[in-house]
Amino acid sequence: MLTLHGFPSSNYYNIAKLALLEKGVEFAEALVYTAAGPNYRPDYLDQSPLGKVPCLQTDQGFLTESRVIVDYLEHAYPEPALYPRDKFAAAKMLELTQAIDLYLELPARRLLVNAFSGKPAPERIAAEVTETLQKGAAALQKLAKFDGYLSDDQFTAADIAGVIHFPIVRMISKRVLNIDPLGDIPGLRDYVSRMDERPTVQAIREAQNANFPAFIQHLQANYAKSSYREG
Repeated sequence: MLTLHGFPSSNYYNIAKLALLEKGVEFAEALVYTAAGPNYRPDYLDQSPLGKVPCLQTDQGFLTESRVIVDYLEHAYPEPALYPRDKFAAAKMLELTQAIDLYLELPARRLLVNAFSGKPAPERIAAEVTETLQKGAAALQKLAKFDGYLSDDQFTAADIAGVIHFPIVRMISKRVLNIDPLGDIPGLRDYVSRMDERPTVQAIREAQNANFPAFIQHLQANYAKSSYREG
């Protein structure tokens, strides 16, 4: 049986977990927080060499990086599909997924410490993040549709990215930058509300909320000793 290593407050962990839930694949969960290394869980480095979460344990070995895990699951468990069957449509779906990951979630992540601490971000970093988020939001409007699913007529890996990343991008940008780069995108709020009705997404949200206090406690105990890494 597959085992997913990580923690439910991690959005990248939830990328892999939501894919598993949507596939209906049986799996176990093993709790491990980020920043594995000399000061915390050095044994975990044998599974995830960079100490990142999530990490998927299979009969053949371990896999890290959330997108690699989703791709593995799509090929190992092809039904129900999370990629469109048409090759070009699948490529466009991956293009959209990359845009969400790299130009929305990743820049917002630069301000994660500020969102938790309440301290303002350095002016230069705040300006860089704002510019990238605005570009990412503009690209999202061109690449995605919000009247059904994001990139196809079915739930895909792009929807997993949107469902998991949109809320944290909005939370961080509003809390630290006092902007909401996704707030004016027509249909986005209704789209997220519809996706939140899926039982799999509800399971993700519930586990995320339940784990959050323990995650904060972990950060307070270990953050000064190590770095915060996900993938």
